[in-house]
Amino acid sequence: MNYSEAMEYIQSFTKSGGRVRDLSRAEGLMEKLGNPHKKLRFVHIAGTNGKGSVLELMSQSLINAGYKTGQFTSPYMRVYEDRIRINSQNIPQEAVAKYCSEVAEAAGEEQYSQFEITMGIAMLYFAEEKCDIVFLEAGIGGLFDCTNIIEKPIVSVITSISLDHTAVLGRTVQEIAIQKAGIIKRECPVVISWDNRSVLQIFQKECIFKDSLLIMPVAEEFENAETDIEGGHFEYNGVQYNLKMHGRHQIINAATAIKALEVIEAEGFETGEKNIQKAFSEVQVLSRVELLKGNPDIIIDGGHNPAGISALISSLESMNIIRPVFIFGMVSSKDAQSAAMLISAYARAVICVDGFSPDAIDRNELASLFTCEKYVSKPEEALTLASMTAKNTPVVICGSLYMTELFRKFAEEKIQKNETEN
Repeated sequence: MNYSEAMEYIQSFTKSGGRVRDLSRAEGLMEKLGNPHKKLRFVHIAGTNGKGSVLELMSQSLINAGYKTGQFTSPYMRVYEDRIRINSQNIPQEAVAKYCSEVAEAAGEEQYSQFEITMGIAMLYFAEEKCDIVFLEAGIGGLFDCTNIIEKPIVSVITSISLDHTAVLGRTVQEIAIQKAGIIKRECPVVISWDNRSVLQIFQKECIFKDSLLIMPVAEEFENAETDIEGGHFEYNGVQYNLKMHGRHQIINAATAIKALEVIEAEGFETGEKNIQKAFSEVQVLSRVELLKGNPDIIIDGGHNPAGISALISSLESMNIIRPVFIFGMVSSKDAQSAAMLISAYARAVICVDGFSPDAIDRNELASLFTCEKYVSKPEEALTLASMTAKNTPVVICGSLYMTELFRKFAEEKIQKNETEN
């Protein structure tokens, strides 16, 4: 099997596979592969928002400290391989082909999901490369997510929880929290983001049942917290930390990461204060309030639920960006009406797009939800229209991770063209 054949094989599976009621399907696949995950040590991360940022802050700290660090994320941003990395380097295409061949032989005719097949490839790769530690991001939920086959993580981490994937996980934050709490393992510590206080009792109950230590950072521990155009800044235990990423929510993510890193250090990993400081100052996750300087400036954010949109607007305010122009698209499974209400109250104008995903909401239907000035456009024409409308304010692109990479390409081409002309 070569790389093209491997990708064709992976894409022959649906995103969800057959209906999942337990972890037996994923466990069966891993057993056929020789249980490579049992040779590894994990940090397991679940949550609605912030998983990717917390994972990158922690994993870069371990990379800086000299550990061979696996990183498993979802979804991929630029190419399939960027969801399986060691020390921030994508899995080579030849390795995808090699391990996919092994997974295909083990899988047989079972109706696995693309995510389960990908996890099989990742576990084989991480095990053969002898990673010291693997940061493992759950896909959807936690309890029945296939990543939950790992038995005793160094620490479990649950980031900010809000309404998303409600058809699968539940229609209330409490129901979703129960699903996320499924990653808590017996006698394994768990770090909970401090903005999950409304559902803290759910996690406390699970930790008591499983004799697990619950750790939650409190705001008072993190002093002089502020955000500005440069990013986030705060002190913890007398040490100054500066974040490259923008927004108060990133300070919350950083606090979660610090508490989890303390557990990791207690387990024998010598991370070091300076390595953490360096990681925090250099990590910029793609499509997380990502600023591309140009004329106009462009901000790309993957916020795709009301909580994510709220965090984005809070970040824009902290950057002193008032009434920008938005380019917005969303898939039909998301709460577009609530997102439109939030953006309408803040935007100068919004340009609605579709065509970036098979289940993207029709741009005219989307535009009908907005009460501010609004336009509709094809994706390839939206940036030009936004630039004409912006009037010296940035253009903000958000609403779906599926569209961010498409618009990153358009934005980079536009910036390069402007630089050439000037």
